[in-house]
Amino acid sequence: MSTVPASAGDSSHHRWEYTGDAAWALVSEDADGNLQTGQSVQTASSLADRIRKRRLQRARTDAASGRRVVRDMVRYVYLLLDLSLSMNEKDPSLPPGSKLSQMIRIATDFVAEYYDQNPISHLGVVTVRDGEAEMLTRLSGSPRMHVREIAKLSVSGGAGEFSLQNGLELAGRSLGHMPPYGSREIVLVCGALSTCDPGDLIVETLPRLKKAKIRVSTIAMCADMYICRRLAEETGGTIGVCLNTQHFRELFMMQCVPPPSSSTSGNTNHGGDGSCESSDLVPHKSKKCDFISMGFPTRESGSVPCLIHATKDKKLFSSTGYECPRCKGKVSELPTDCPVCGLKLVLAPHLARSFHHLFPVPPFVEKHQLTQTTSWKKGTLSHEMGSNDTLTTIKPDDIDGKLLISSSDSEVNCYACLKYIGPPPPSAPTTKKKKRHKHNSSSNGISKISEPCINVRLECTECFNIFCADCDAYLHETLHNCPGCLCKNT
Repeated sequence: MSTVPASAGDSSHHRWEYTGDAAWALVSEDADGNLQTGQSVQTASSLADRIRKRRLQRARTDAASGRRVVRDMVRYVYLLLDLSLSMNEKDPSLPPGSKLSQMIRIATDFVAEYYDQNPISHLGVVTVRDGEAEMLTRLSGSPRMHVREIAKLSVSGGAGEFSLQNGLELAGRSLGHMPPYGSREIVLVCGALSTCDPGDLIVETLPRLKKAKIRVSTIAMCADMYICRRLAEETGGTIGVCLNTQHFRELFMMQCVPPPSSSTSGNTNHGGDGSCESSDLVPHKSKKCDFISMGFPTRESGSVPCLIHATKDKKLFSSTGYECPRCKGKVSELPTDCPVCGLKLVLAPHLARSFHHLFPVPPFVEKHQLTQTTSWKKGTLSHEMGSNDTLTTIKPDDIDGKLLISSSDSEVNCYACLKYIGPPPPSAPTTKKKKRHKHNSSSNGISKISEPCINVRLECTECFNIFCADCDAYLHETLHNCPGCLCKNT
């Protein structure tokens, strides 16, 4: 059996007895998502492989992979949070604090990101504690209400057993009455390794979820449970097991992207005797391209405060509000549904932000890596293609009005941030020479290079400009626009 020393000077112990950080650091993930063991050395090649893996994952989940994917602009999502006793435990892979504190912190960031990418969608929160499900917040378009209620969960903490069936039943009944033009989804965040249910989840609850076209996705904080994977496979959702805090955040933020719309007809497997009681989930037929009535309210201000709607059940006095164009009722914030007539009230920027999922930025193509074949001289560099062209590099300090907006001027600088993405310079034999090279970087025309140097060059297929890996992730995941294409169109 393999052994590993506990610390310097100590005797060897079995690997399964070792509880230090090195046991987690030796586990990594390859390009296909499989776990492998090895040294966690952050070299340039390993960072480049991680960048390529991230781009591959984005291509699998985005419409930018070249396929025409139909997505729902209006989403109805319930966040199902596990508040069992197991959430109070600490996990070495999710530092600091307990699993509950990490879930609350990242769930708060998820709410803000969800409404930023889906401004006309709705979100609700359901919690499961002591084997019972509780509706923390109902479906609404107000992120502040969800953030305020999620932050209060840290006071009560986790208790009792986790019941997956009770949580799905409560969220499913609410989603079953939503309009058919929107997608119905449940995102489960589970930290328990078992579920204590009053009935058979596969025989009773799963057929009704499929009948109502509700997609269930799972984010596991400990291990993969069979019932969660079965739900994700049967309903068309996703499932992921977090490896660390960063991976947990990535799995959470992946749920902000609308999933592909289901074009199949209703499932004929009704389960049991095929009956559907009033408390069951309400089924609907296959989705069609229907027009949705929306109103664009005007902002009204007066000298005398009047009664306006904060939520469906709450009203307040305010001198400023948004007036519904149909019933003339006033609401406090947008987007929302009018509490009086039910009209969806939005603004034009909300619709514009929702379209970037339907028309994403095309994926950039990775260019060949430039490798040094001759000595590193003043501004002259021979690359892998065998030419002796002079590759001019641009420093951010040299930006002026004469800078041309085209990557043909410099193929070794990022078009967006001017970061150097060419071949690395030869390593100096001593530390003094490294410092001398750093001070002389302003005179030889070569920008300062950080270690390790990641030689990943990505080219836009529309404007043919070259970007670095950081700008590629920012343009596809946050900005949703290519600056080269925008300058080209203007």
